[in-house]
Amino acid sequence: MNSSITIVTAFFDIGRGSWTSDKGFSPHLERTSDSYIEYFKNLSELDNDMIIFTSNDLKPKIEKIRDGKRTTVIAVDINKKFRHLKKRISQIQKNDEFRSKLETRQLINPEYWSADYALVCNLKTYFVNRAIKLKLAKDDMIAWVDFGYCRNAEVTNGLSRWDYSFDGKKVNLFTIKKGLKVKTIHQVFDHMINNRSYIIGGAIVTSQEKWQEFYQLVCACQMKTLKNNIVDDDQGIFIMCYHYQPQLIKLNYLGKNQWFNLFKMFGSKDFITYARKLKVSLIGK
Repeated sequence: MNSSITIVTAFFDIGRGSWTSDKGFSPHLERTSDSYIEYFKNLSELDNDMIIFTSNDLKPKIEKIRDGKRTTVIAVDINKKFRHLKKRISQIQKNDEFRSKLETRQLINPEYWSADYALVCNLKTYFVNRAIKLKLAKDDMIAWVDFGYCRNAEVTNGLSRWDYSFDGKKVNLFTIKKGLKVKTIHQVFDHMINNRSYIIGGAIVTSQEKWQEFYQLVCACQMKTLKNNIVDDDQGIFIMCYHYQPQLIKLNYLGKNQWFNLFKMFGSKDFITYARKLKVSLIGK
């Protein structure tokens, strides 16, 4: 089985550097553009082919980081291309009826007030599908990995190349909590409004064929969410996807609240990884 994986990612500066505590923002939200560039340097150490979407001004900087490795960097003006979608997101976020459904403690989360944040979180499957349509990926297996997923060098777990053999007949999503059950769409919306985290948005892996199927499902779920005057990031949308087509999706457990365990749990198939998975599985019960 060919286990080679092309990585698709994207980065757009949405102004998080100005989300400072002196302006009333929660300290954990502040991350500058340079912070994300530093995070990406850790992911960029992998020898995997990469396709990266970004703004025109950041394109040269990202190309320089990946110099010498198979990389395609594509500039996109998302504010122009998705201006109508961004406007709709903003309208809902400012809607009193929507805001009244949220717990007060949730109002600080950017998916409920930043149209830019909600937009970029919901474009991940679009970017992968775009890469496929442009025939940029030579590998059948494609992974979305967040541009800033690797907060430090340890996250990649010493890998020089990521070539784990995932099931290409399933969309591989990754969870940080067990027991996800969504029998009704009302339960899905409840998860969204209460910001319950089960499926992370930082990584998705499947074959080119299944990516295109998943993209259509994600788009349908995004439209349904907006029609119900609700806005959420990718995590809530993926829960809805799992509700509608559980047979398409495989949930891979990373460990309780272990957001950054992707390469530790699914980096290579060796005894150490097997033992780690067994331990995490037992602890999670």
